[in-house]
Amino acid sequence: MFKYFYFLPLFSISLHAGSFYNSSSFQGYTGIINIPTAEVMRDGKIEFQISNQVDATRIRDSRDEYTAKHYFVNFGFLPNLEITGRLANIEYKVPPGNYDFLDRDLSASFKYQIPFYHQYLPKIAIGIQDINGNDRYNAKYIVASKQYSFFRGTIGYGFASQRLDGLFAGAELKANDWFYLLSEYDSKDTHLGLKVTTPEEFFNFGEVSFMAKTNLDDENENINIALNLKINLGIKHHSRQEYAQVTPTVEHTSNSITKKYNTLSVENKNINSIELLKEKLVNFGFENIDIGNTPSKIYVAYENNIFDHNEIDALGAVLGYMVELDLPYQTFEIVIKKSNLKVKKVIGDLGKYKRFIKNLSQRSRMEFENSLHVNTNFTDIDLKVKNANSSYFKTRVELGVGVKTFVGTEISVFDYLLSARPYIHWNLYKGLDLGVLYDFPILKSKEFKSDGVFQIYDEGNKLESVMLHKSDIFGNLINVFSLGFYDNQLGGFDNISYALDNHTFRLKLGYLDDIDADEIRKIALATYGYYSPNYDAYIELTSGKYYNQDNGFDLQVKRYFGETLIRFFYQNGTDEYVGIGFELPLTPRRVANSPYVQFKGTNNFSYQLRSVVRSNDGQNFVKPGGAKNPKTEFEIEDRFLNRNRLTEAYIKNHILRLRDIYFTYVQP
Repeated sequence: MFKYFYFLPLFSISLHAGSFYNSSSFQGYTGIINIPTAEVMRDGKIEFQISNQVDATRIRDSRDEYTAKHYFVNFGFLPNLEITGRLANIEYKVPPGNYDFLDRDLSASFKYQIPFYHQYLPKIAIGIQDINGNDRYNAKYIVASKQYSFFRGTIGYGFASQRLDGLFAGAELKANDWFYLLSEYDSKDTHLGLKVTTPEEFFNFGEVSFMAKTNLDDENENINIALNLKINLGIKHHSRQEYAQVTPTVEHTSNSITKKYNTLSVENKNINSIELLKEKLVNFGFENIDIGNTPSKIYVAYENNIFDHNEIDALGAVLGYMVELDLPYQTFEIVIKKSNLKVKKVIGDLGKYKRFIKNLSQRSRMEFENSLHVNTNFTDIDLKVKNANSSYFKTRVELGVGVKTFVGTEISVFDYLLSARPYIHWNLYKGLDLGVLYDFPILKSKEFKSDGVFQIYDEGNKLESVMLHKSDIFGNLINVFSLGFYDNQLGGFDNISYALDNHTFRLKLGYLDDIDADEIRKIALATYGYYSPNYDAYIELTSGKYYNQDNGFDLQVKRYFGETLIRFFYQNGTDEYVGIGFELPLTPRRVANSPYVQFKGTNNFSYQLRSVVRSNDGQNFVKPGGAKNPKTEFEIEDRFLNRNRLTEAYIKNHILRLRDIYFTYVQP
């Protein structure tokens, strides 16, 4: 059965030991050629693959009549867990009619590596290929892999109707760090192949690998190839596990006012520190600045509209200027504002923070981290500076992108509508904001044009919303009432959020009256969310009445990789959906500011791909409207809570980012 063993002696080249390079197989999961190994994609990595294997055994005898493209994306979503998405497209080489495809399929798979390791035992993983899929790709399996020097062997057992139906096995030989020889028996056929990878650090954007294989049991199959690109998910600005190899020396800038300040006596420093700190923060671009002090404490409240990736960056800059000015206080109290309302208070030991900046070590980090606390217990203090650099009536233009897609349909592999979505926003007064959102298409595929199947989803140039937002904050409870024009309807929303430690409770109520049709929409959605600081992960459960008046619930699992959010979700209402989405900022980490008009990109561009769960009769119709949670451009979690990342646990988990900001922007 294991026919591949006869050619192993042919590999008489110089072989090298060391760790093996893991990449996606021709089935998308981490594997050899078509079989999985017990390895999984490394946590925080994502790999894209395109291959041309005609992967359908039922057309084996007439395989030359077809052409194939398989598109894979493989995530290291959690330690020991990889999740794979697949778009398969097999077409006739000579199209017989309007529908020229034989097989077009969207599917998802996962593999979990059992977290038990021993130097003398193999690694073991279990997995499901094509969850809830049909017999073409669906399989369940258990697999074990063990490396011996330059050789890694794999053996497993699968439960399927085609490939991985029974016992399978394979071998990998490492010629050197960038060249591998591959062989396997997938329970049906014997395959030979090779893999070539780029040397480590060859490309600064990621790693590229190439695979080629042939089937020894199929005379009609040509050589198949696959191209992989592996990159990191997001940019991590110093996670808590990272430590500098060389401790930077803190040097003051040549700014004349800073030099003059540093020559003052302690008494004069107490007098002048507040005015100097105000000047630093205003020049940097912070708004609505309040500053006060007591003999032992410095108090600063500010609003950040310049660091668009993460509110921690703004906190790091404010703390950084306290270090640069060498402020003579024992503790700090920093209040984060939004719409000139107090949202969160961060308190800590300023002396320990200075030691954390100047001499990074395990001890200095832990001492500062233990002194750091986040709450909403706002106290009154005698203010020397009040509302400096006001945000009122400043025009802000956020340039966003809208994307509508249909993927893997009977019409085509991929159809898209790309639009520009400028959002203009004014802060009119404390807790009062006005926003206008416009959408106009700029690029579309054939089927979105006037004679296309998806033309009805192209609404042309459109005023999406004009809404006035009234915000109120009562400790951990935030309420935003929004009233105006939304998606060709008049009405409003009331959004309520209560955040306590790592738990969040949200309620969204909506009432919309359609201008053109006699139709009333009532929305009522309740959400509970939990944040796991160990993985920067969230789990959210939402239930109620959605935008299209369907009732149901959705469950989402989210995880941050730097500023990139990956989420997987299941929705159950009139229809069942499963899908994947991501969010990331389309704007610089720090954006320019001006006294009157500010231009920037959106800080939470979002895209999702979902599919109706296949019914028992095998049908999977396009149903784009169900389980829709209506979003405004003034959602509490985005505008006030740093995309739900304004908790003590999150800040402590990313405490080294505060230091990164100091050496990047305050003292570069």
